Amino acid sequence: MVMNFLNRIRGAFNRLTGRVAPTRYMTEIEDHFLKVFGSRDEDGHRVFHELCSEYVHLDVHVLAPTEEFPFQVLFTTGMSDLEMTFSEDEAWDFKKIHGHAELFCLLPPDWKLEFDKHSTEEERKRQLWIVEALKDAARHPHQFGTWIGNAHTFQYDPDNEPFADNTRLSSAIFIALDYKDFDGRFGDDLNGFYTEDNTYINLLCFIPIYEDELNYQLENNGVSLFERLFGKTVTGFEGLIVDIDRENVCMNRAI
Repeated sequence: MVMNFLNRIRGAFNRLTGRVAPTRYMTEIEDHFLKVFGSRDEDGHRVFHELCSEYVHLDVHVLAPTEEFPFQVLFTTGMSDLEMTFSEDEAWDFKKIHGHAELFCLLPPDWKLEFDKHSTEEERKRQLWIVEALKDAARHPHQFGTWIGNAHTFQYDPDNEPFADNTRLSSAIFIALDYKDFDGRFGDDLNGFYTEDNTYINLLCFIPIYEDELNYQLENNGVSLFERLFGKTVTGFEGLIVDIDRENVCMNRAI
């Protein structure tokens, strides 16, 4: 795993020098999400800037709800700065298409992401875990020399401890949306796009899942879990919006 070794060396160098890899595609990623979800004024597009970075510099952007898209859109920038790592026998054309990615998720319009100095740590954690979860997943491929793709799951805690004390959600599945979803309304714009230097950036939607759902995926596969969550295709944004109390689609059901 030469790339894994190089990533670790790069990360160690960054820690020692305080330097991080530049966010090469930030403007193009921003422009693409604004193309899909509509333009915003300055107050409608906020960024959680990472102050100290390892492996890659990861920021999380927040687009405010609009009348057409009544939910918040969160997306990462920086994950795609480095190519993810595949097995040596993986086909070159597969690596070229799937090697770079960014994550996004949809939140209810009233999901609080800003707090004043009087807020408690518990209050902040109940809301801001989503930001940390996106960043942890986006960093993971570069930290451990692997990759994230469609229908992959990510287990955050070995004991499947929930993200916060107000939900039982504890892991995630990442899905690639394409022209079959939304009755073709977005074409492949939610699947990914080519940058000016001809790099394809995959856009993977982050869906938090329960321990039962993670176990179902491990015993079956990600496509089977996707079908339990959405059916054959995603028809609307409602099912993609994070709901901390949503139905567990694998509880008390035969596998």
